[in-house]
Amino acid sequence: MHSFFPYRWLLVGLLWLSLSPTVRASHVRGADIAYTSVASTTAGVPRYRVTLRLFRDVAGVDQPTVRLSGRLGGCNSSDPRNFTIDNIPKQQSSRLSPVACTGSMPTSISSSFGLDIFLYSVDVDLPRGQWTLSFTGESRPTGIRNIPNSSTTSSYVSAFLDNTLITQDTSPTFLSTLLPSLQGNLAQAYTFSTFDADRDSVAYSIVESQTTLDAMSTCGTAIAGATSPHFQLNATTGAITAPAGAVQQGFYAMAVRVAEYRQLAGTWQLIGSVMRDIVYLAQNQANQPPSFTSVAVGTGSAQLLNQTITVRPGQTVQLTLTASDPDAGQALRFSSEATSIIPGLSLATLNATQAQLTWQVPASQPQGFYTITIAAFDNGCPNSTLEQTLYVRVVNQALATRSDTEVSSTAFPMPFRDHVQFQAASGQLISIIDELGRTVAQLRAGTNGQVQWQPAASLPAGLYLARGANGRPLARLLHAAN
Repeated sequence: MHSFFPYRWLLVGLLWLSLSPTVRASHVRGADIAYTSVASTTAGVPRYRVTLRLFRDVAGVDQPTVRLSGRLGGCNSSDPRNFTIDNIPKQQSSRLSPVACTGSMPTSISSSFGLDIFLYSVDVDLPRGQWTLSFTGESRPTGIRNIPNSSTTSSYVSAFLDNTLITQDTSPTFLSTLLPSLQGNLAQAYTFSTFDADRDSVAYSIVESQTTLDAMSTCGTAIAGATSPHFQLNATTGAITAPAGAVQQGFYAMAVRVAEYRQLAGTWQLIGSVMRDIVYLAQNQANQPPSFTSVAVGTGSAQLLNQTITVRPGQTVQLTLTASDPDAGQALRFSSEATSIIPGLSLATLNATQAQLTWQVPASQPQGFYTITIAAFDNGCPNSTLEQTLYVRVVNQALATRSDTEVSSTAFPMPFRDHVQFQAASGQLISIIDELGRTVAQLRAGTNGQVQWQPAASLPAGLYLARGANGRPLARLLHAAN
């Protein structure tokens, strides 16, 4: 676990306490849930390790109550194989220490506020079926603007697993634990990107935060209106951005669900999903966030940050990112938690404005699309941060040595139902190809390079590929059944 706790969270704790004179005991800042296959202990019964990650300020109690529930066939089912486990043991605790900044802060304050990450896990048998797995914790903190009476709503995250067709699966793993923050009216960028060890296809969506109806309930209920009013989500990459604009100060909840699809018998099937629910702070401050301006692949020239990067199994690729900060005299530092999750990935700081990600792509790396994340921090007081999501495609073929001037793009929403859009070169002719290599549509990019496809309702669900006039793949299009 990397220690890159921004100084701003010291102010977060103070502002939180100032929101109400009667703050409750809760200090939860967020949670997410995941699962992975482990060795079976009962013949013919799949076994999984379910893990909860809890974000808490350091003023919280050391061992909050954590409950895991499993429901087969629906959250409200009465199947006898349903279970509830109270007081899941804490397996790991990481203290993210404050980063010093220019200026003075009383020692009593700086030592009283910070952020802990607690990991809880338990192994459970999950007979074949459609499982809803959920963690229920203590009440949320007081004063969350988009959750009325937040101190009376429990913290809750859930996951879905369909192991009727597959008995082993590792859910998507979030690549970052950096919680978003909004500074003043400035544009911001963070990420909910994940890595899927099984190379399943994933799609991201913002959902309403959930709570339970009572202290003993194991079923989640969506909280009406409890979605982020600021951040927009890229459904393909998991990147989140907040455009510049006036923001009311305070704390807000935001939840994201990551759906996982696997191609089985030629059809894309939903096999699972995981969820992260966090609280972020919007505040007015003069310190402006840094920004990444470009990325260069190998010795090539700089290219756009949202352009797809193509590599092949066994290749070592170096991605040099350049960043800047609009505040004069501020120094930058870089971090990437993805290096501890994606096999063969490492990070090095080259100079005051550049960092280099090196990916030694394993020879056995499955083909498909991957996301890589990197964060930049300035040394203002408090720190400002930014996260960049890179989109990488692994293909098992020789890569072109010449520079390709056509634009590679990520499509959204993904999966799509009635429409999808992506970017190409201005005026470019686009062919949409199905999994059998047949052309099902031809489109032309607008003068701004935008391409929008609205297929007929009869279009079969499945994976489609957008290609340019020279046959180069431009975007992957996953169509979900209507």
